[in-house]
Formats: sequence, C-alpha cells, structure tokens
Amino acid sequence: MSRARPTRTTNPIHFEDLDPKRFEDLIRELIYDFRDWQTIEATGKGGGDDGFDIRAYELATTTTIDDDGNEVVRPMDGYAWMIQCKREKAIPPSKIKKILEDIAPDNPPYGYILAAATNFSKKAYDTFRDELTKLGVLEFYLWGNATLETELHQPKNDRILFTFFGISNVLRRRSRATEIRSEVTNKNRVMRVLGDSPARSWILLQDSKDRHYPYESKYTDFAERPRWKGLEVVELHPRGVIVSMKRCYAYFDESEKTFDLAEPPIVLRNPYDRTRDTESDREERKKLDLVMDYWERLRQKNQAMYHLNGIIRYEDMLVIDDKGDSWNEVPHIFVDYVDGSPVSGTLAFLEKGKREIGLDGFSREAVFPKSFPEPEFGKIYDEEGLALPQGLCEQYVNFRGGDLDKLFDVDGRFAHLKPSDVAVVRFGQKDDRFVQITHRYELSGDDLLRDHPQMVWQVKQHIGRDPLADDVIQILECRSCYKHQWEGAH
Repeated sequence: MSRARPTRTTNPIHFEDLDPKRFEDLIRELIYDFRDWQTIEATGKGGGDDGFDIRAYELATTTTIDDDGNEVVRPMDGYAWMIQCKREKAIPPSKIKKILEDIAPDNPPYGYILAAATNFSKKAYDTFRDELTKLGVLEFYLWGNATLETELHQPKNDRILFTFFGISNVLRRRSRATEIRSEVTNKNRVMRVLGDSPARSWILLQDSKDRHYPYESKYTDFAERPRWKGLEVVELHPRGVIVSMKRCYAYFDESEKTFDLAEPPIVLRNPYDRTRDTESDREERKKLDLVMDYWERLRQKNQAMYHLNGIIRYEDMLVIDDKGDSWNEVPHIFVDYVDGSPVSGTLAFLEKGKREIGLDGFSREAVFPKSFPEPEFGKIYDEEGLALPQGLCEQYVNFRGGDLDKLFDVDGRFAHLKPSDVAVVRFGQKDDRFVQITHRYELSGDDLLRDHPQMVWQVKQHIGRDPLADDVIQILECRSCYKHQWEGAH
C-alpha cells in the first residue's frame, strides 16, 4: 500500500541535555549494580576531585580459621576503582591520553571506567586500552553513547531512565499493550458488525475532527476534502478493513505494459444513503454512460477495470458506531483523516476477468479521450434473427448462457455485419435480444487450436462442428444493446 504511515522507533537519548554534574549523577546510578561495592564516593561533587569524579571500592573478603578451627569470613580493603565522567561531544585519542594523566603511575587503581556522552572511534578504544595496560590497571571500560543507551534500556534501569530523561520502557510496553487491546477490540467489533461475508457491505468513515456532519454545505471545499465518506467494503484484512476507493473503466495492453483509465470513475451508490439524488449526480451518471459506451467498443482483450483499494487499520479506529443514523443507516467509523483521506494506505491494480494484474512495470499512456462521443449505431438488422443454432438462441434470449460477446463464422453467414451494426437474436415468442458488433477480425483454425484452446468450445457451439486447422474463422466481438439506445437516431 502507498502512503504508509511512519514506523514508530525509539529516538536517541540526549545525554548532552544533562549538565556535567547531572551526567555524573547518572553514571553513579548506573554503576551501583556493576559490582558489589563497599562504598561509592561522589568525589567530583565537592570540586576537589583530584582529577576524577567518582571513587568506589569493590567489596572484598578473606577467609581465615579462628582458634577453634572454624572458618571465618572477614572484610578487607576492597579493590579501588576510578570513574571519570565527561559530557563532551567528541573525545579523540589525544584527549584520552590527557584524561588518563590523572592516574598515578606508582599507585594505579584496580579498575577504571571512562564514561562520556560521545561515540568513540576504534583508535580511541585502542589508545584507552594501551595506556591503561601500561599503567597496570587490571580492569577498564570505555562507556560511550551506545553502551550507556544499552544499559539504560535494560528493565532493571527503567527507574533511572525515567528519573533522568522522563522515558519509561515499562510504561511504553504498558501503553503498547493498551494499543493492542484496543486494536483487537476494534477488530472483533467490526467482524460482529459486518458479519462473516462483509464484501459489498458499506461503512461511513467520519473525520474525528468534524463537527458539522451531515451538512456538507458547512464546508466550501467538501468536494475536494470530504469530512465523511461512504465506502464499500471489499474484505476484512488481518490489519484492517479493505474498502473500495475508486473504480474506473480501463484500457490495458499486456504485451506493451501500458494502461489508461477513464474519468469520471464508476459511481458506487450506497444503497443505505438517504440523502437525495442531486442534479450533479444525474449529470455524472450521464457522463459515465458515455464512458462505458466507449469502453465497450474497445477490443475485448484490452478491456479491464481499474481498482484503487484502501485500508482502514483497526488501530486507527477511534470510535465504532454500529447503528449509524437515519441519513446513513450503515456503521459509522471515526478516524483521523490525513490529507483529506481516511485510509492509511492504498493499492491500485487492474482486474481482467478473474485475474488481478498489478501495475508494477506498467506505464500509463493516454487512450481515452478527454470528452467522450455520443453512442453510434450502424445498420439495424432487426427483421431476421441471427443464424445461430436454436440451443444458443434459447440460452441467450433467456439469459442462461451468460453474455453474448462473440459470434463465430466460417461460412460467411455473418459477412454482412460490420462494426457498429446491430443484429437480433430470436427464440419462439420470447422478447428479442439485440447485440451490437464492436470489432471484427479473423483467426486461422491452426492459431485457434494452438493459442486459444479456451475458445474452441465456443466456436464449436456456433458452427456446429469441431474447428479444423485449415478453417478461417471470422470473429465478431459484440455487446448487448437495447432499442431505446438507437431509436430516434434513425
């Protein structure tokens, strides 16, 4: 789907927003669980810190035997650690050397931590390790932004993260759990409202910011930016409700990878909408009739339907009103419209028969005119019915054989019919059924048998025998039509 909404991510923690003393407090809080300490001293707080900010002594014990031969655990002086805190944006290797000059070579600490609000380079790490190894420090750690963020995002440090930055992963997880519960609740409610077969159901999508429904006249730009919209449901998706945003008559050439769509789009009328049919609605339908007439005259292999579907995600549904109202007796769903649209993503494709054709790799080329001509009709052959087998005539007149969209001729019986001409199908006392020829072309029997096996049975029904390889088959594409369409034009 296009126009997807942004993915939610965790932003970097802004250590630079802390003043230097507050940054020291943060590091001191983080080291409490780093070792089992005897004492931790904030030596930098008083100002005379002898070059470092925090001094700590790791708890150490020794086991001795008393006079009665029992083991006794006795405390002893712990291992000394120096912790230096630098809230600086950059610390190059030369600066690291300068910082480490505060360590007395004749009395180095057991351990050393340099914590800084920056990202260290490989060379900085190498310099830090080499210098401390030469000084005889046994354990040392260089904490930069990445290390500090990792520590702060651990569940045990959530209190520290919240205290210093107002961020809580625990609260965020609780919030996410609330979001999931809301999403599941919306999904289950929609499924109950629309039922197991929601296709062709209707919903009204209302902008949560609107306060004037159902009066469109309150908005001068309602046509361009509607605040509510009735849409037909296509299906229920695991993430939301798929709705039909737009349908158009379309042209496509599969071999050339081109397509075009005709405007105006097909008007899908909400059967539950009680608003009155306006003059503009009637004018739109007249335009659409001309579009359909033009489209039906295209070669059948080039005819397709354009679909633009959208998704209403369950997580974006703020309120679901399953009753609707007297003006729109369908479920109302309240969402935040974005750029005048209620959907969070769209998908466009072409439909050809039972096939769905994605538009990746297709380019749009103009085929349809900007204004569509009035329907044209050639000669009307309504005195004698088409020379078709009686079984076919009965099927077509009684609408039991599907649409009559092709005629097949191998002996010249339809030689008189040209594109735009009208012929009639008759059977007994039933009402006549009229067809208009839209295209005429020929196909060899060899090509038919090799490339169009799906058409072989149709040809056999029309000519009364199996088609042969040496046949020349005239194919007349046609469409249904009605007397009122040409009466008065002749």
